[in-house]
Amino acid sequence: MKLNLLDRAIAAVAPAWAAERVHSRARIEALAALPSLQAMTGTDDDAMGGAVVSPQSRRWSPRPRDARSDTLRVLPLQRGASRELARTSPIAVGAINTNVDRVVGTGLALSPQPNVSILGWTPEQARNWKSIVSAEFSLWADSTSCDIEDTLNFYQLQGLVLRSALESGDCFTLMPDDERTAMQPYALRLQVLEADRFGNPGGGMDTPDVSGGIKLNAKGAPTAAHLYDVHPGGLLAGQRASMFAGQWVDFTGPSGRRRLLQHFRKLRPGMTRGVPYLAPIIDGIKQISRYTNAEIMAAVITAYLTVFIETPSGSAAPVFDGAQAGNMAEADISLGMGTVVGLAPGEKPHTVNPGRPNPNFEPFILAVIKQMGIALGLPYELLIKQFNSSFSASKAALLDAWVYFRGVRFWLALSFCQPVYETWLTEAVAIGRVPAPGFFSDPLIRWAYTRAAWPGDSMGSINPKDEVAAYVAAIDARLMTRERAEWELFGSGWDETYVQKLTEFRQLKEDGMLPTPKAGAAAPDTAAKPVGDQPSEVGDGA
Repeated sequence: MKLNLLDRAIAAVAPAWAAERVHSRARIEALAALPSLQAMTGTDDDAMGGAVVSPQSRRWSPRPRDARSDTLRVLPLQRGASRELARTSPIAVGAINTNVDRVVGTGLALSPQPNVSILGWTPEQARNWKSIVSAEFSLWADSTSCDIEDTLNFYQLQGLVLRSALESGDCFTLMPDDERTAMQPYALRLQVLEADRFGNPGGGMDTPDVSGGIKLNAKGAPTAAHLYDVHPGGLLAGQRASMFAGQWVDFTGPSGRRRLLQHFRKLRPGMTRGVPYLAPIIDGIKQISRYTNAEIMAAVITAYLTVFIETPSGSAAPVFDGAQAGNMAEADISLGMGTVVGLAPGEKPHTVNPGRPNPNFEPFILAVIKQMGIALGLPYELLIKQFNSSFSASKAALLDAWVYFRGVRFWLALSFCQPVYETWLTEAVAIGRVPAPGFFSDPLIRWAYTRAAWPGDSMGSINPKDEVAAYVAAIDARLMTRERAEWELFGSGWDETYVQKLTEFRQLKEDGMLPTPKAGAAAPDTAAKPVGDQPSEVGDGA
């Protein structure tokens, strides 16, 4: 590629920067040549990921390609478009925020669930160990010191991971060690990194062994990721000289400890990088934003009263009486309260009615949003935050949405929460803060110790009286544990609230303020009851 004047000037003072500029321009020119390649292969822009609008006259003839070829080519464009919409489009902002609020909310809480049958524990031993682990984990997770940037705690990092994965398709979490302090006895730290921080060395092309910055072994399993020293899109001074310089980071260290986590939803075999959540509707959201802005502008213009003056001669300028006609340059002609404007003989005023606001705007927008909701897995009532249908229809919409949110919550627990917990627990046992005999000697024993559930905020209730009655019936029939019922109803842990509930009960009993049983109600059953099933493992407690 021939250097232009600016390139030669930069090369004189910063050769490395100039070389990267030339390399980047070459890649841009290669991407610019894609339309001609599409014309030769008969592939339209929709087959390129839905990033741009394709003419209807273009022939649709997509080619069957592997997951990496289909996704990696347009991933940078999709990331940029997705993030911009997540900042500027009400629909995109609402969809992302709804996911984060419903899936994470105040955070997925740790509920240790050691496998008592393998460990040979009694229920009392399990309860004591869970109490120790919960307290120690809270010491680390509740503090912002668990974040390498010292800004978010563990539960806030969950929201950041989910939001980044939705907007960019994926994100990464480094798990380095830092210095222990008097207030933080654990060395484990978390650093969430954007998807753009990982890419091929030197910004090179994808190969069978390295794709999207992910190094694969002979079996196709990821072994390492190439981390750029700085964000390639950073605009800060001094960053451009090392835009694609970086280092390889192994997903797992020599000892088996996790060093790096990649958070994305794998949709196809061989897929190495995730696709943004908004990818199927990027173009639709952008067009809706343009249409909305145009309608708003039309309504604003309509707010100004426009009057046309019909004249016999058809002149563009109105003909007023002689006094005004002789001094048109100085005349101040306007409409106002009590204003009388004289017209010359033959002139007639005509007001303009452009028909704004458009009465068909809302039905059209809602029809499009319904299709977007299908692509996003969200009922349109939840997407636009309006529940104007019947009770049963609103309930069905919430239940359908909760199926999707449970799946995302389960994914977040497996991708982020559980690996972090297992890494933390390994350190806690190693430094002697959590007792766990046999943890390092037997993989099965270690697995039994690390079982956990990650319940989060409850779904909420439209008819709480009936729903509470249903949970009470399920508990009495030994179909559900009290712990899981409390998580699903109120988003709180049964063990966490038990002491307070016991204290309140004893105080009410001592003061003679216990509720009076209703007439005909059965007497309280004080006999011992069988212990319910143990709560499910990872993700099942949500």
